[in-house]
Amino acid sequence: MPLTPFHLGPALLAGVVLYRFLDLPTVLAGSVVVDVRAALVVFGPLDGPIHGVLTTFVGATAVALTLTVVVFALPDGVQSLLDIGRLAPTTGLGPVLAGAFVGTWSHVVLDSLLYADARPLFPLAENPLLREGVAFGPVYGGCLVAGLFGLAGYVFRRRQADGIRPVQRGPP
Repeated sequence: MPLTPFHLGPALLAGVVLYRFLDLPTVLAGSVVVDVRAALVVFGPLDGPIHGVLTTFVGATAVALTLTVVVFALPDGVQSLLDIGRLAPTTGLGPVLAGAFVGTWSHVVLDSLLYADARPLFPLAENPLLREGVAFGPVYGGCLVAGLFGLAGYVFRRRQADGIRPVQRGPP
């Protein structure tokens, strides 16, 4: 997706729905970090197709493993900031690793639905997820809707975690 933030929508929704099993900050980071190479191609330092090796399951796996190591290597001050956004204590290896995989692999799937230069099953040249007639609008729209539901779910869960009850309408 040329607009990388759209990847955050499905990642946020997955992170909120599975908040006990996925580390939310890691899911969100994984969903966008795959586009580092694409950004370097678009802005000039690298040549080649926009969707390169990182937009494959092999590349995304390497990114997920690297991201997992990075999350554990972050200093305590950064970890404290990330804790603010977490909906549950998910800093163990399982939730961080799962979050990294969900984030990076969801990125590969979304890009593979839309772009002919995406090769999710590298080293194979085929893209079995690309279908003739898949329109950009519904995929982008789906990402936006997922993001809105994810944001609403996040606010709801955050309020629950903070002990804030929803405003009641009508008689008590």
